[in-house]
Amino acid sequence: MKNQTRLFALATLFFFVPLLAQQKQKVNEADVFQDETSEYTKSLKKIIVGLEATINERLKDLERKHDILVVLMPKYEKRQTIVTEDIPFQVQDGYESNLLKYITFQFNSGKVSDITLASESKRIYYEVMFENKKIVFKPTDLKSSEVTHEVFEKTEVTRLNEMSLENQIKALRLLEASLRSSIYRIDILLALYKDKKDRKNLYHIEF
Repeated sequence: MKNQTRLFALATLFFFVPLLAQQKQKVNEADVFQDETSEYTKSLKKIIVGLEATINERLKDLERKHDILVVLMPKYEKRQTIVTEDIPFQVQDGYESNLLKYITFQFNSGKVSDITLASESKRIYYEVMFENKKIVFKPTDLKSSEVTHEVFEKTEVTRLNEMSLENQIKALRLLEASLRSSIYRIDILLALYKDKKDRKNLYHIEF
């Protein structure tokens, strides 16, 4: 009887150990620092869900504007880059530097397939001294978006879902604000195109 009990205990152990190992593998470094049962964690997750919904609505607006833009400017059909900040000279940590920030959209059949937010900073007289930051968002799975930080001889790559919930919220808010800015800039492009066309047509009919 004792032998049967031991065999049953061993069999149970062999059955549950792989399951426990699988559960352990699902826990990443960010999970260690958050209490899943706390109201604070639940509120942060609620904010993330709300941001994801807002971003999806912004994407629909941007895709509608993009459809109009492509009729007038077919070169933007597959890819569009919008420069959000371009400072050719600034003093950073006592060194003259160039700074460029931009957002790039890749389109597939009129839908945004991925979004790249990027910041590139480079010393003017010391080109090996640079710092590049990039987030590649996947609209279908925002939490798996890839974050890259690159400096001389060192590159760090992580994913959004490996960060704390607070930092996930900051990244998603940055994306939402960038989408709003991009929609506004597309509107300006459309208005400029119309103004240029109207001026040209007006010139043609003014005898």
